[in-house]
Amino acid sequence: MKKTLLIVLILLFSGTLAACERTIPDYTVDEAFSLMNEAIGRWLDADSFVVDYASAYAVGDAATIETMSVRLKRGGTDALIALIAASIEEPSRSQTFETHYEDGAAYTARDEDGSVTKTRTETPRAAFEALYRSFLKTRIDADDVRAVTILVDADRCSVRFEFDATRIADTFHVPSGVDSVGFATVTVGFTHAGVLQTLDVSYETVEDDASGTETYSVVFSKLDRYVVIARLSASEKADYAEAASDAA
Repeated sequence: MKKTLLIVLILLFSGTLAACERTIPDYTVDEAFSLMNEAIGRWLDADSFVVDYASAYAVGDAATIETMSVRLKRGGTDALIALIAASIEEPSRSQTFETHYEDGAAYTARDEDGSVTKTRTETPRAAFEALYRSFLKTRIDADDVRAVTILVDADRCSVRFEFDATRIADTFHVPSGVDSVGFATVTVGFTHAGVLQTLDVSYETVEDDASGTETYSVVFSKLDRYVVIARLSASEKADYAEAASDAA
């Protein structure tokens, strides 16, 4: 009886281990590329999201480091609300800012080297939203890539490739002032269910005849899921002065 019970326990334990093993999909490059574009499409269509962004733009010995968290919901509608918290470190100055967007206006509190200013700027919804979606603007055309490799594990797939320089500005973020760019190295990470998770981009730049490098990473979360954003009260809004008409 004890021997029979032991055999049953071994069989049950073996079955549990087998159930816990997760299958790693065996994608072809084309299949992984297609699933990547499916994931990008979901990002492009998402009406709510949270993204965390970090970048380094270096020209010569000077570098600008930026980090940013973006929370957005009701995208694509005039009811859009968003909250952006960012910090920028430049060779000559540092600044942090927090921007609330609601009712067609951006309310920005900026702290530059300890000096705080609060401004309200009327901003078209579409322009504001496009700015904070500019990390990744379109799906990736297979004709614009070379040297594609894929890495697959039980949780996700990553597609790495080199990207045509002439298409970078239409597809990824390019800092203002850049005159030209070289081809980009890009890695896109997503789940096997086709949900975008990460993006890493790096490319060479030329600005005023000086060579540089732009590198940034994005973590995508809460795509089309509930995002909490606290709205400003009327008294809080009263602390913001109307921005000058020529303000950026």
